[in-house]
Amino acid sequence: MADKDDNIRSADSDVFLELEKFGRFHFIQYVLVCLPLMMVSMVHVNYIFVAEDVNHRCLVPECEDANPSVQLPDWWPSDVDSRCFRPVVEMQEYDKLNQTCSNNTFVEILEECHEWIYDNNNSIVSELNLGCQSWKATLVGSVHNAGMVMSMIITGWIADKVGRKPTIIVCSIGGAVGFFKIFITNYYGYLGVEFLESVLASGLYTVAVVLLIEIGGESNRVLAGVIFSYAVYVGEVLFAFIAMGLKYWKTLILVVYSPMILFIAYIIILKEGTRWQLLRGRTEEAKETLKLTAKINKINVNQKEIDEISGEDLRFKFNIVMQKQKESIKDILASKETMLRLIVTSICFFTSSFVYYGLAVHSVLLPGNKYTNFVLTSLASFPGDFLALFTFKKYGRKISLQSGYICSAVFLIAQTYTPNSLSWLKILLFLCGKLSVVVCFTGIYTYSLELFPTSVRGTLVGVGNTAARIGSMLAPLTPLLSNELDALPSILFSTTAVLAALLLTFTPETKTLPLFDTIAQIDAYKSKVMTHL
Repeated sequence: MADKDDNIRSADSDVFLELEKFGRFHFIQYVLVCLPLMMVSMVHVNYIFVAEDVNHRCLVPECEDANPSVQLPDWWPSDVDSRCFRPVVEMQEYDKLNQTCSNNTFVEILEECHEWIYDNNNSIVSELNLGCQSWKATLVGSVHNAGMVMSMIITGWIADKVGRKPTIIVCSIGGAVGFFKIFITNYYGYLGVEFLESVLASGLYTVAVVLLIEIGGESNRVLAGVIFSYAVYVGEVLFAFIAMGLKYWKTLILVVYSPMILFIAYIIILKEGTRWQLLRGRTEEAKETLKLTAKINKINVNQKEIDEISGEDLRFKFNIVMQKQKESIKDILASKETMLRLIVTSICFFTSSFVYYGLAVHSVLLPGNKYTNFVLTSLASFPGDFLALFTFKKYGRKISLQSGYICSAVFLIAQTYTPNSLSWLKILLFLCGKLSVVVCFTGIYTYSLELFPTSVRGTLVGVGNTAARIGSMLAPLTPLLSNELDALPSILFSTTAVLAALLLTFTPETKTLPLFDTIAQIDAYKSKVMTHL
């Protein structure tokens, strides 16, 4: 009787192996996940241009005629910023000169400015009157990333409990709230909407990559991570081109945010991950997904065969271990191996994001056109992903990540100490540093997905993403360090990269390991390895 059951299972397995093969259904689902990823990545870097600094000068009401010509008096102190202080007008002299300004019109007294004249209104700096308050413009990016931290804390947990599909839909639509920023005239109100938009949308980074890797199956794990990264990079490049063409920040926000409401259609067209459905005991829902897969991929399978298979046998076909009980935070904390993996990957997530977004912010400070530099920096990500795909498959995950972190540190230190007169070399080394950290950013997503089990994958990748968002929250502040020492930002980036490379020695290589489904499986595997040692 047992032999008969085994034969039936063997015959059925061929059919279910066909269902797992990447086909048209999987391609469509990949596209559906990548579209909101592209939109959210635009939202995530919006502050680089929307809240960029705008050159300005103090408003001198007495001297602002139809064609003002404002020059600094000869006595102006060299240590005083002329953008933030203005001279006091001597009214008697002013009246003698028929109410016109000259160097003789001013007395040698300075007062702080509260109104400014801006070169353009392309940024909130001019429209919200933030002149001489550069920390306020910088804070926009940090507040956005603070919202991401909160989002990452809860989104992974929600994706594990409620499902990947509903979480993706809420995140995709939630970003549209940022559209209302164009109606805000108060700086702190703007910060509030920036934070809310980020809280609602940013969790997509966690749940999207989880769904991609579960849709693609074990043979496409690295490819899923690369496709996820490409969707992000394409969004960033598109945003740069849109910003280059539109410039005015309200028009930019209108074009980028409005389409996000269309993702409400995902309620109908996006499908839940089969692996999560089976793990959670939603067998009937999983069967419906498999029927649709067979239909779209044109696989010759009897739907009755899918209907009649038991949940236990179905999980057997997909090599999924059913949890006897739900694994909780307590189980995560009790597993030393899981906690070690979580700590190391969280530091790697932090480093990758801190360096990646730090370089994105600094790209607009490089010599040359800021839009061109940002586009070049984003385009440098594309060969980085090809490099990640090649090295991860050929050499393994750990050595590729460690090499990427070390190379990024070397390139960044080298470009910092390259003379400004060699601007082409400075930009080239900068782009090489960006390319190296892209290998790490793509890699740590794939690596962490392989390190953590299905039961808590969303939660733990969410924790790692939280660490990444702390890194991206601090990244916009790094230009302020240049006031103390020009090389300080690069030294900080390089130090964290070297630390991440060293810590990776404590985690296993996952190139040949299966995707584990429970914490118990990870602990059992670790015990087996330790026993063999």
